Amino acid sequence: HRSHIVWNQVLWGVFLQFLFGLFILRWSFGKQVFECIGDKVTTFLDFTDSGSGFVFSYLVSGKLEGNVTENGQSTTLHLPTQASVFAFKVMPVVIFFSFFVSILYFYGVMQILVQKVGWFLQVTVGTTACESLNASGNIFLGMTEAPLMIKPFLSAMTKSELHAVMTGGFATIAGSVMAAYINFGVSASHLISASVMSAPAALGFSKLFYPETEESKTTNKNIDIGKSTERNALEAGSNGACIAVK
Repeated sequence: HRSHIVWNQVLWGVFLQFLFGLFILRWSFGKQVFECIGDKVTTFLDFTDSGSGFVFSYLVSGKLEGNVTENGQSTTLHLPTQASVFAFKVMPVVIFFSFFVSILYFYGVMQILVQKVGWFLQVTVGTTACESLNASGNIFLGMTEAPLMIKPFLSAMTKSELHAVMTGGFATIAGSVMAAYINFGVSASHLISASVMSAPAALGFSKLFYPETEESKTTNKNIDIGKSTERNALEAGSNGACIAVK
């Protein structure tokens, strides 16, 4: 449907990605901002190593030490450092981050953040409310969690809108997966900036490959993300940890 392509949406999506790229890569202030955010995220996720190291010991640190007593004298034995076990080093980070995001969602922090970014994408790129909200959610959440915010409207969405939802999920990095990559040593600022830059571009290219041919049935007035259904923060965090394990 080439005649249905809205070039304003395509160009704005690519332009915003280019603009974010200039802000992050070419402007020293923007680079420092994302480096600061990346350092804070890395420091926050490093707390997981303390907890998992306390529980799993050398399986996380790779350092095995022991005391050997000979002739009444105790000697500390240091064995060669080995690689940490993936299941005990990386998986706790994923579980911890999912736990934390679920608590933020329980207190309404994630809803406010996602709504503001979604509104910005809708105003600039010109996509519908559901598409913009899902794209903004994909910056912080995973491909399976972000569409849950617009779950009541999925059945009424057009094929082009559903295509935009899928494209946004594939273009960005889930928060839990991002935490795992950071634990591998990948730069947190690079991962965060890549996810932010990809959100508007995903909408633009989605509208290029699958333009809208129908009329959207959803608007800002009838979209409400809603609150968490959990009764307390502990239940919300526990459910988030269970989702990460699944």
